[in-house]
Amino acid sequence: MEQTVTAAGAIRKPKAGRSTQHLSSGNLPPLIGAKQLSQARWPLAVLVGLALALAFPEPRWVGFAWLVPGAWLAVVAGERRWRLFGLAFVAALVFRLVSLRFLLNMPHMAGAIAGWLALSLYSALYPAAWAWLCGGSLRDGLGKLQWPWFRRLGFGLFAAATWVAFEMLQARLLGGYPWNFLGVSQFENFALIQIASVTGVYGVSFLVVWASVSLLFAVLQIRRSPANPWSWMVDVALPLLALGLVCGSGVFRVAKVPSPTNKLTVALVQPSIPQQLIWQGGTADERLAKILKLSRLALATKPDLLVWPEACASISAERWPEVFGMVKSSGVPLLFGTDDHERAEGSDEVRFYNTAAFLTPDDIQLQSYRKRRLVIFGEYIPFEKALPFMKYLSPIGGSFTAGMEPVQFTLQEGGHMIAPLICFEDSFPHGGREHVSSGTDLLVNLTNDGWFGTGPEQWQHAANAVFRAVENGVPLVRCANNGLTCWIDSLGRVRQFYGQESGDIYGAGFVSFDVLLGQTPGQTFYNRHGDVFGWTCLGWVLGVAGIRGFRAKRGLHTGGGIG
Repeated sequence: MEQTVTAAGAIRKPKAGRSTQHLSSGNLPPLIGAKQLSQARWPLAVLVGLALALAFPEPRWVGFAWLVPGAWLAVVAGERRWRLFGLAFVAALVFRLVSLRFLLNMPHMAGAIAGWLALSLYSALYPAAWAWLCGGSLRDGLGKLQWPWFRRLGFGLFAAATWVAFEMLQARLLGGYPWNFLGVSQFENFALIQIASVTGVYGVSFLVVWASVSLLFAVLQIRRSPANPWSWMVDVALPLLALGLVCGSGVFRVAKVPSPTNKLTVALVQPSIPQQLIWQGGTADERLAKILKLSRLALATKPDLLVWPEACASISAERWPEVFGMVKSSGVPLLFGTDDHERAEGSDEVRFYNTAAFLTPDDIQLQSYRKRRLVIFGEYIPFEKALPFMKYLSPIGGSFTAGMEPVQFTLQEGGHMIAPLICFEDSFPHGGREHVSSGTDLLVNLTNDGWFGTGPEQWQHAANAVFRAVENGVPLVRCANNGLTCWIDSLGRVRQFYGQESGDIYGAGFVSFDVLLGQTPGQTFYNRHGDVFGWTCLGWVLGVAGIRGFRAKRGLHTGGGIG
């Protein structure tokens, strides 16, 4: 007789003749036949993945995010082993392929396709593992699932914690790729996202999954008890209460923000240089001339800081005096992106770094920060030396070297401390936290989104960055090659962006922002203590998995089997 392990870890025997291939409800006839359901699951999995992708920019139909986790479990419920994982993975892969479609805009067709497929396949493993693990607890199918309320509640909370656990792993394994976490889809819900100041973005992901799975159970209750139209409320009452409390506290946090204690005028140059031109040899002087022309116009606004984006123009020894002369004559410090290199000590190996450099009017000695978190398949190739063929999955020919530590630059006027981030470093919750100390006034992200032409990547990138401002309680300025150049206040509101009036965020130009400082005095809980919430969720999941494994092993030793 086959046995199954329930969500609570108990082993029980199924009744003889029980079908695992149809949805039923008590004594009601099946909603759909076994064969038809088996065939329908695959296109339904595709639709689930597509719906989740549409929740992110663009078109940011955020309501889908609240429906997908529960629908995902409904699609895989009742399936087993590799078919269960196959359905889960199809949905996850469609989500990644669609949401990462901007990778196909890279001006290197073979590398673009290979990188798009490789990154989509890799990053799809995490949500697929979630659906596989949680869906495995619904092995009898939804129609036969008649758990008491407290068990449905426990399962919903466990499913939410498991989602967070996999996001925690995704942010760290193989260097980390924390792009488009579920909570990021809610970046414009300013009341809800304030919880990130305590839990990080993971708290928002948790609430979305819990609400979605609870909604699934509520729908099942309506079907099981059509005579009792209020039966569903028991499943959604606690999630709705939690959401109400979180949003209420978020509204209060936004409302009580004091008047800013200071402001910093930041001028940002957006040169909109095509990536093909950046790769093309002999164009450095042309690109630098364009940036210098826009910079002189930007300096007419009398800023406190001038910012260039990531690695748009290299500065030759012949042009360096021109750059320093502009900074010296204007009296405005310059923060800009560049590449640098050094020879490894004791060897002939040359190491290349993606760098943010800081040039002040009275100091020709550059201060610099070297990017610590590199883009997988974009700036480094995993296992490059052990598996040389991996380089064909990336449009780059070799890897950068990661920097060692965060760096902060101090403005002489006002003594403000700014912390640079490069490219998608503003997507790492724990990484952004490491750059913000008690004295940090501003995060500045330098990025070159020109890799991806014009499309959803620019808005997705900014949506991820919103949470770094909330988590750490400091504003964030983004200077991009072709969008989205903007500033985000410490509550996560995108206050202004280049192209806001014209509607063209991708064009060349400059913009000057008066960035408000000190709106949220004191460090946030998340900034002080980090991923307490995320590690707790991961610990809970590992603990439950350990208990399940122990009980399963005990069942085997007593002569039972696990289905």
